[in-house]
Amino acid sequence: MQVIFNHPPWFERWMRSRRRLATARYTVRRLRNQTVVSVLRPPAVAPLPVVQWRFRLSRQVGHGFLLLAVIVMLAVDYSFPWQQLIAGRHQVHTPSVATVVATSAEQAVGVARAVRVTASVAREPEPIAPALRAPVPVVTAYRTTHLLAEGETLAEVAARYQIPLSTLVWTNGLDRGDALRVGQPLRIARLAGVTHTVGAGETLAALAERYGVAPEAIATFAPNRLRNGQLIVGQEIFIPGGRLAWSPEQEAAFAQRKAEPVGIVLANETNVRSGPSTDHQRLAQLTAGRQVALRGRYGDWVLVALGETTGWIRSDLLELDPEQVAALPEVRDFPPPPPRWVWPAQGVLTSGFGPRWGGFHNGIDIANVAWTPIVAASRGWVYEAGWCSGYGYCVKIRHPGGIETIYGHLVTRPVVQVGQEVSTGQLIGYMGSTYDRAGGGYSTGVHLHFTILVNGRAVNPLRYLP
Repeated sequence: MQVIFNHPPWFERWMRSRRRLATARYTVRRLRNQTVVSVLRPPAVAPLPVVQWRFRLSRQVGHGFLLLAVIVMLAVDYSFPWQQLIAGRHQVHTPSVATVVATSAEQAVGVARAVRVTASVAREPEPIAPALRAPVPVVTAYRTTHLLAEGETLAEVAARYQIPLSTLVWTNGLDRGDALRVGQPLRIARLAGVTHTVGAGETLAALAERYGVAPEAIATFAPNRLRNGQLIVGQEIFIPGGRLAWSPEQEAAFAQRKAEPVGIVLANETNVRSGPSTDHQRLAQLTAGRQVALRGRYGDWVLVALGETTGWIRSDLLELDPEQVAALPEVRDFPPPPPRWVWPAQGVLTSGFGPRWGGFHNGIDIANVAWTPIVAASRGWVYEAGWCSGYGYCVKIRHPGGIETIYGHLVTRPVVQVGQEVSTGQLIGYMGSTYDRAGGGYSTGVHLHFTILVNGRAVNPLRYLP
């Protein structure tokens, strides 16, 4: 880069005036000193040489000066009235050095302001009102699942998630009486309410009335996924705000419930008996998956509790922890087993086993008034119940050891069904006088015909009855 500075015209005029002034002063001084002025021209003032400054700047130095100028303009931008300067530029019609400087300053200030505006936008504070967001769809009525810890009560779980204790009980089916185990998952509902499994013939109006809510509360609750309010049999739905019967006594009892040693029922129709043997009376039948609390043990049996029912179940019918079973106390306080055989009905023995009227009577007849109860003489399984050839209404039961019993001439259809297990002394029907003439049967009055077959052969029932 090469920069050359020459004298402008005004500087040349100024130099000529200086030379004329110097000549005049010289003449005045000579006249004052009475010195003869030479006809020659006075000594001229040595003209000032034309100054030409030549220097070169490197590219790095030039960039440095440009950067320094931008920094200075950014530093003074807040205090210097650039806008007034820029506004004044429009009043000057003749281009000048000041105009060029102002234009450059305006461009530099514009760049500086753009940089400052960008920085201010990045530091812009969050607005007071939150930004609008699309609502999050609720796909389930439950917000989480809680695993019950050892020693933790239901009241503590409900308080932790701030839901009613009754909702925790209803939504997890704890009101069925099942015992609680360590690690048991508990569904935590988003709001108060109750779950319901839709049955055949149920309507929204009926459910709303049953649980004390409006039908729209059930139909419009998104997790239920009810299209046009149509219920699907077998579907589990959530009733927002629904309630069942709930007493202060229930609240106090469930609040203190916690995990304890339990056994899980492995198969459907598992019998709970009054004692640790199959000869004891059956108290209840349980379905697979039920959780029973363990209370004691005796031999291969365990004493369990389910709600208000306490009884015995064979250990191989339960999923058990061997360590928990070993820690149970041994229980010997249970009733003795009932007799293996009982009389099937009360009444008068009117006909025995053996020859009769020129034929053979393969059982005994017990007479009494109509509708006298008839019970199973021993434990077994019903393999025929209803209208029987020769006997009219009857029941036939198969017992262990190849033994069968027949109960004939019932007044009406029996109260048991084929495939049903019956215990000793269980009601199976009522005494009457029905018979099937086409099958060779006959009845002279209200009585029970009772037969015992051993491996298909009739034997005297008195050999078995007490």
